[in-house]
Amino acid sequence: MRVFITGYRHYELGIFKDSQPEVKVLRDFLRSSIIRLIEEGAEWFIIQGYTGIEMYAANEIIDLKKDYDIKLGVLKPFHEFDDRYSESHKIELNNILAHADFHKFIFDRPYKDPSMFRAINAFITEHTDYGYIVYDSETETNLKYIFSLMLELNEKNQYNIERIQFDDINYFVNDRYDS
Repeated sequence: MRVFITGYRHYELGIFKDSQPEVKVLRDFLRSSIIRLIEEGAEWFIIQGYTGIEMYAANEIIDLKKDYDIKLGVLKPFHEFDDRYSESHKIELNNILAHADFHKFIFDRPYKDPSMFRAINAFITEHTDYGYIVYDSETETNLKYIFSLMLELNEKNQYNIERIQFDDINYFVNDRYDS
C-alpha cells in the first residue's frame, strides 16, 4: 500500500518553533498512525515536502525505517517550491531528502499557474492508494482541494481516505497525556 500523507502547514497550526509542545504531540500522534498503517500493509509513504504535518510525518518515518521495512518518497510539486522556506525548514527538508528512498519533482520546472495544483493533486492520487490527511473542515485551507479530489475518488471506490480532524488529536492527547 502506498500512503500519501498531507495536512496543515506549521503556520496554519500556530507552530513557529520545533520546541513547541504541540510538535511532540503531533509527531507522537503521527507515529502511532504510521505504525498502525504499517501493520495494515503500508510499504511506501509519500509526501510533497510541505512544512508541518508532512515534515513531522517524514521524520517519524525515517526513524521507523530502523524497525520496519518501509520506504519514504518525496514528490516535490515543482522547482523552487521551497524557496520561501526559512533556513531551518530548508535544512530539515534537505535532511528528509537525504533519507528518502525516492525523490523527484512532479513538474520539472518552476511554478507557472494555478492549474499546476490540479495536475499535482491528480498525479499524487493516481500514484498512491491511500490518503492520510490531517484536515478539519472547520479550519479550511487549500487542503480542501486535495481532500475534495480524494472524496470524489473514494466515492468511485478508487481511493481510500483517512481524515484526521482536531477532535481525533484531542482524543489522542486526552488518552495519552492526561491519564
